[in-house]
Amino acid sequence: MNPQEAGIGEGISEVIVTTKSAAGKPNAAPIGIISEITEQSERSYFVTLYKGSQTLANVLATGRLAANVTSDAVLFVETAFDDLPRECFTDFAGLPVLREANAWIIFTSELVEERQEYLRFQLRSAAVKIDQTEVKAINRGLNAVIEATVLATRLRIATEKRERQELRQELERCAAIVAKCGGTRENQALAILREKVF
Repeated sequence: MNPQEAGIGEGISEVIVTTKSAAGKPNAAPIGIISEITEQSERSYFVTLYKGSQTLANVLATGRLAANVTSDAVLFVETAFDDLPRECFTDFAGLPVLREANAWIIFTSELVEERQEYLRFQLRSAAVKIDQTEVKAINRGLNAVIEATVLATRLRIATEKRERQELRQELERCAAIVAKCGGTRENQALAILREKVF
């Protein structure tokens, strides 16, 4: 199996990345896995990890990460701001993964670029497991929750007043879409986001 079969398509696929520290403590965070087609028509995978994050520290320590494919809006928001309890994790190929995910891809990582704010790694799939094949129509509310989560994490580190105002406006637009199109889980996720950053 390859990452495409588990839902990682071309472009940026939003997943929950799980890692473990050198001491074995699990961590989860929403992160985009980048899939690009090379000049040789081969698919390559990358991830950008920001300095100061626990995910980056864990990947540097172990050289591995797991991409958890899920459409649970609440999990995206919870992992953006809080640590999950240990009972949310199980083990797959020696890494912690989320029990409730639909699929998992274990990647090994190779540092390919270092910038002032982030490091970029090329990823190679080492193991893939599909637990649930989910057939689900696109819900704009779920998409809006994912976008709002990304915006909220940026808001937490934004320092300029103008940038913070623009991010808040974008968050409100996303919230309106969730209110109109989202279901119960999407609205629960939005409520958590409002507590954290609105």
